[in-house]
Amino acid sequence: MPMFVSTADRPVEDRAAFWRHTVSQAFGPLELQAEAREGFDGRIVGHTFGPVQMSDVRAVAHVVSRAGRHVLPGGPDHYKLSLLLRGSGVVEQAGRHVVVGPGDLVLYDLARPVRFALEAHHLLALTIPRSAIPLSPAHVASLSGTLLASRNGPGRLTVSFLTALAADGEAAEGPYGVHVGEALVNVVTGAIRERLDGAPPAGGAHAELFERITEWIERNLHRPGLSPEAVARAHHVSVRQLHRIFQAAGTTVAAHVRARRLDHCRRELVSGDPRADRVSVIAARWGFSDPTSFSRAFRRAYGVAPRDYRADRRECEVAPGECRAYGGRAG
Repeated sequence: MPMFVSTADRPVEDRAAFWRHTVSQAFGPLELQAEAREGFDGRIVGHTFGPVQMSDVRAVAHVVSRAGRHVLPGGPDHYKLSLLLRGSGVVEQAGRHVVVGPGDLVLYDLARPVRFALEAHHLLALTIPRSAIPLSPAHVASLSGTLLASRNGPGRLTVSFLTALAADGEAAEGPYGVHVGEALVNVVTGAIRERLDGAPPAGGAHAELFERITEWIERNLHRPGLSPEAVARAHHVSVRQLHRIFQAAGTTVAAHVRARRLDHCRRELVSGDPRADRVSVIAARWGFSDPTSFSRAFRRAYGVAPRDYRADRRECEVAPGECRAYGGRAG
C-alpha cells in the first residue's frame, strides 16, 4: 500500500517542523527554510518498487539543505533523482549550480552536502541504493548536481517512464512492482551511462583503473576467494594501491564486493520462479559460503531476512491486498 504523509492534519504552527522531521527521517538530517513558518502545505505519497523508493511530493516554496557537518559516516548510501513536474528550483552540490524546471531530471548524492531551493512544486523523487547501480561510484559522483535528461535516448526515456508512474503509481505498485523497480534501475543506469559517455571521467587514471577493476569484480562475484589480494594480483597492483583506489571512490573493496553480491542474491530471491533454489544455494552461488553471515549481511542491507524477503514477494503474488512492502529501505 502507498505511504501517505500530509501536513493538513497538523496544527498550523507545527506544519513546517513536521515537514522537516518527515524528510529528515527519510533522507537523513536536513534543514528547512520556508517563507512562512506557519501554514506550511505539503504532502508525500510514497511507493516501493523493488529496491527503489519513489515519492510523489507536492509542497509550497521552501529550501532544504544538508551542511557538511550533517553528513554522518554510515549515513544514507543512496543516490537520489528528482523529476520536476511543476514549478522551478535550483540544486547546488559539489560546486555545481543547476536550474531545474518541468521535465528536468536532476541527480544528487544523499551522502554529500546539498541545497535544493524550490518554488511551489510537484516532483517525483527516486531513492536508489548505490549497490543497485552497476557503475563506478567515482564516475557517478562526477554527475552529482547535474541534469540527466536528454532530448532523446535513455535520459528522455527515464523522464517518460517517471511521468507515467506519476499518473498511475499506485496501480504499478502491486505484486509486480518489483519488476517496475528493476526497469527503473535499468533506465536510470542507462541515463547515467549516457551522460558519462559524453563527459570525461573524474579522477583520471585511477578512475579508469577503478572502472576496469569493478567490471572484473562483477564477472567474478561467484568466486568465494574474491579477496583484496586476489583482486590486486589480477590487476598487477599492490593491495595498498588497490585500497587507495577504492578509498578515492568513496568505498572499500570488501564493501563493493558485498554490495554487488547482495544485489544479485536479492534479484534471484524475487525472480518469481516457483522452482527457485533454496536461499543457501543462491547465497553460495554468489560467493557467500556461510549462510548465517549472508543472512546477517542481507538483513543489514535490506532490513529483512532473505527468507522473509522472498516470502513477502510470494505473498504479494497470492494476495496483493495483504502483502507487506519489500525491497530495501529508504535510508
